[in-house]
Amino acid sequence: MTFREKLIKATNELNEAGIDAPGYEAKVLMEYVTKMSSTELILNARDEFPSELEERYDSLIEKRKEKYPLQYITNEAPFMDYIFTARENVLIPRFDTEILVIEALKKAKEKGKKLKVLDMCCGSGCIGISYYLERKKEDFKDEVTLVDISDHAIALSNENKEKLNADVNIIKSDLFTELEYEKFDLILSNPPYIRTADIEELMEEVKDHEPHLALDGTENGLYFYKRIIEGLKEHLNDNGSVIFEIGCNQYEAVKGLLVEAAFKSEKVKIVRDLAGLDRVIIADR
Repeated sequence: MTFREKLIKATNELNEAGIDAPGYEAKVLMEYVTKMSSTELILNARDEFPSELEERYDSLIEKRKEKYPLQYITNEAPFMDYIFTARENVLIPRFDTEILVIEALKKAKEKGKKLKVLDMCCGSGCIGISYYLERKKEDFKDEVTLVDISDHAIALSNENKEKLNADVNIIKSDLFTELEYEKFDLILSNPPYIRTADIEELMEEVKDHEPHLALDGTENGLYFYKRIIEGLKEHLNDNGSVIFEIGCNQYEAVKGLLVEAAFKSEKVKIVRDLAGLDRVIIADR
């Protein structure tokens, strides 16, 4: 069987299994197994697929058909034009979360100085590390701290820090617990915000394989927003800003928590994603 025939067969199998982008994922897995680039696959399309790699490729296609996440198979996830290492027990970086980083970079540019920045609930480190690297390109070496309660997340963030050569601080902490009296100019967070009852409605890849610790925002989905916002009084500098990723129906509730915490209503704004859904909330002190 040629490379092309093998790819077509795998694509059809993934399509029948209900995978959204079967052709793309079959190609990614073929690149992963063969260590060949997309261009090399095209150039070798009519050649015989290596028999010694056939069993491994087929087994990974079977694994993906069972809705095991592609990023956990390849141990890679693209984010903000960087390739982050992805591992089980840590939330996979998502395209929509790039909006949070983009807005953080805009806010940092407004402030026009070196900043002290916190990435709360950092997971893989994609938010804080990408922010640091992008600011470094602009000749601002911000002091960036990443925090998470999960040992798996801390280990993976450290791995991505080394891989991408990011000079960031990484601390294991239950939210602000280990930060004592540290204050920040910018606090970024994509906390767990799915209502407990809604987790079973998520895609199989997410509910069955990604860590519920990084998803579950308890009964109303607001638990971590409330706790983080309570900590802003001690940990956000005057004229500082907080930027959260939120669920598409959580803007009013999270805005209410911010206003209760003495943020002015007119200094709270929403940013929508490409689908027009509420995605990021920004509040300036």
